[in-house]
Parts: sequence; structure tokens; C-alpha cells
Amino acid sequence: MSSNGSMRASRAEKNEQAFKSYNERRAAFEDKSGVPADEPVPFVCECDDPACSQAIQMPLAEYEHAVEPIDRFIVVPGHEDLAIEDVVEEHDAYFVVSKPGLRRRSEPPPGG
Repeated sequence: MSSNGSMRASRAEKNEQAFKSYNERRAAFEDKSGVPADEPVPFVCECDDPACSQAIQMPLAEYEHAVEPIDRFIVVPGHEDLAIEDVVEEHDAYFVVSKPGLRRRSEPPPGG
């Protein structure tokens, strides 16, 4: 990969991590607040575009299910980057993508 491509990938990863971090804080807040299971919650698209600010409305339980695997992220349809991720689920309002080189959180320790 060229240095320009490497810089782009690094920026993309930072953007994705920032969006992911916001969504995880949002989910924790909504969970503590006792939001009804079927009430839509606005999450941000977790794509690699730093200018993206599109919201994805979905129930908290649906979000948590979508991102349960540590390599899964939600994106607005059309924001997937097939060069670095695979679409694993397609919904009307969002896609779930797998980013094998990027993890939402650390893997749990064995047996824990």
C-alpha cells in the first residue's frame, strides 16, 4: 500500500472508531435510561467518511444485536467500502458490515 493509501486507511480507522465510540456511549445511555425496546434511537453511521453525519434510526436491541460481533459496524446503505469491509446484513435503513481489520472492542479473555 502506498503511503497515501496508508494515511487514508489510518484516517478512515480513526473516523470509524470515533463514530463507534459515540454509538456505544449512546447505547449505554439509552439502556440506563430505560428506553422502550421498540423505540427508535438515533445512531450515527459508522462509515469511514469523516464528513458523514447521517443518522440511522433503530431500536437499541437491534443495534446491540447488529454490533455484537466485535468486527461489525452499521452504515447507511451506499456508505459501505467494499475494499475493506464485507456487507453481512442488508436492511432498509442500514447495512451491517464486517471489518476484519478493525474491532469494536477487545476480545474477551479465554473463559471470561
